[in-house]
Amino acid sequence: MPTMRTSGDILTNIATDLSDNNAGLISAADVRNNLEDAVFSINSIVASGDTDVVYPFFNDVRVKHLGGTGGRVIAESGISFPNSPWNAGSLQIQPFLGVQNLQHNDLAGLTDGDPHTQYLNISGHLASSNVMAGNLQLGNEWIGASGNDNVGFKFAPNGDGTETILTSGTIKFNDNSKISSGFGVAKAWLNFDGSGVGNIPVVNSYHNIYQVEKVEKGKFIITFASGTFLDNNYVAIGTSTARSNTAASAEDFDINTVACVLRQGDDTSTLRTITYNVLNHTNSEFIDGEINDFVAYGFEPGALSGTAPLIVGP
Repeated sequence: MPTMRTSGDILTNIATDLSDNNAGLISAADVRNNLEDAVFSINSIVASGDTDVVYPFFNDVRVKHLGGTGGRVIAESGISFPNSPWNAGSLQIQPFLGVQNLQHNDLAGLTDGDPHTQYLNISGHLASSNVMAGNLQLGNEWIGASGNDNVGFKFAPNGDGTETILTSGTIKFNDNSKISSGFGVAKAWLNFDGSGVGNIPVVNSYHNIYQVEKVEKGKFIITFASGTFLDNNYVAIGTSTARSNTAASAEDFDINTVACVLRQGDDTSTLRTITYNVLNHTNSEFIDGEINDFVAYGFEPGALSGTAPLIVGP
């Protein structure tokens, strides 16, 4: 029956029983007993702690799975990582639950300061490292306090690299003024000098205006940019000084009528246009006014207004 021995005892017995001599004093039992003791004691020697200092493992240790059982490493008292950069002297006594079972809320330090400086903080800006360094892509979804569908605002891609900002409510400013619709904003406007240089009109400022054409004295055709209006039922307003640049006083004006008439075009075959005429009442003739203003309001393509006004007869 083999005996459980330490590595030192086995080495002593080998040196004693298997001495260097030619006297024939070494029996088969001496060899057999020492081999049996060595084999029987391997597990005890490995587990004794001698491998930590005296007989360390120099190569990788592989635990192989054979026959459907075995191949496990069972660490009942914990695992030590002496080269760990954090708590190197502590034992790991709890198993790592793996990527799928590790709970984020079980981590330490989640509420201390600003642990995730790479994210926008839900409680507001905490540190300079939270400042956005690039574009923020929100997707084609609604953003609002309630979280309900189609409530709040969102960015809708147009397919050409631009985006439309949609809102379901009213925009309110700090002075309590509100904007509930874009219908109150002029869709096109123009300021121009009808006399100009060599009787050619000079455009000073504009919005959604494609062209200003002088037909004859005091008569102009204003062409809108494509897609400005849904139809030709827009509201057009014009004013003029009815004085040319030869007038002696810049603040004066002549009594006049500006007529915005003859609306044409369909944005399909031709752009939409309107005729802008300035009639001076002083001399009852059309005049190239030096200062002319034009503003137009109306439905944009695809725009929907509210309830139509009531019509009341006499």
